[in-house]
Amino acid sequence: MKEGVPTKIRHWCARAERSPAQVSRKLNDWGAGPEGERLLAALQEEGYVDAERFAGAFVHDHILLKNWGPAKVWSALRQVHGIDSGLIREALDGLGSGEVDAAAVRALGAWRKVRPEASEEKALGALVRKGFPLECARRALEAEDAD
Repeated sequence: MKEGVPTKIRHWCARAERSPAQVSRKLNDWGAGPEGERLLAALQEEGYVDAERFAGAFVHDHILLKNWGPAKVWSALRQVHGIDSGLIREALDGLGSGEVDAAAVRALGAWRKVRPEASEEKALGALVRKGFPLECARRALEAEDAD
């Protein structure tokens, strides 16, 4: 492994929350080889990498800022980042249903800017594909009609 990489990876982890899978991929890209697992364990022990903290930050960012639905967030955390289902459930439970509904309304508003004449069925389908439960998507459409 190249000299200075441990400091480099610490700086990379300190700039933003990283999942263990992201860090492992980055270490492999940098040529860590078999030493990568030891470095990842050390980073976790030092607090630079924490799967629970990452899951919470990911849920916050993607639902409240990017207007993703819970199902899409779950899928990304599980498939891309390899986060344990229990940690995902805890992070999602930390959100209120009002926050998810508000994200659905924002997502619908953004979708309507591009497709103002689209039917309610298409809008409903778009929200479900974005990861919102059907009932939540229906509430977003009702909120749109109320405006």
